Amino acid sequence: MSRTTKIAAIAAAAVAATGTVALTASPALAVNTGSFTATLNGTMVIDAGIQASCTSSVLKGTVLAGGVNASYTSANAGGCGVTVTPGNLPWSGTFSGTTVKINNFSMSAIGCTYGGNLTGSMSASNFPFTATFTNQVVPKTSGSFICPPSAKITAKYDYKQP
Repeated sequence: MSRTTKIAAIAAAAVAATGTVALTASPALAVNTGSFTATLNGTMVIDAGIQASCTSSVLKGTVLAGGVNASYTSANAGGCGVTVTPGNLPWSGTFSGTTVKINNFSMSAIGCTYGGNLTGSMSASNFPFTATFTNQVVPKTSGSFICPPSAKITAKYDYKQP
């Protein structure tokens, strides 16, 4: 083998090894597929001019194939001082690196409904992790003129798989 051929062979092997490492590393950005439960860690504050502080909440769902997309199929909120009712289930969502998103989120209280997308940070890139949502603004989607035009959601959830 000539010197030029040897250098080309080494370069080709290096490129192939780099491609293998890149392909191997990519799945680390996805979370494990399967069902999950997210339990409120602390207090969820829903601020629509008047604050409701909820002391319990559980979200349940499934991480779909690929480990990036999720479907939230169950949600509840309690200890809020008023009845808070999640709606529009299932919600969709994504997990990407250390970012978690809940899309089409919706909650109603005292005749006002607020909904939209929430974006939070994940404490780790796979289960178990804590997701923190801070001052996420969601618009009013229905309700009378006395309902403020938007609400802020702040909550922390501990996500785990069974």
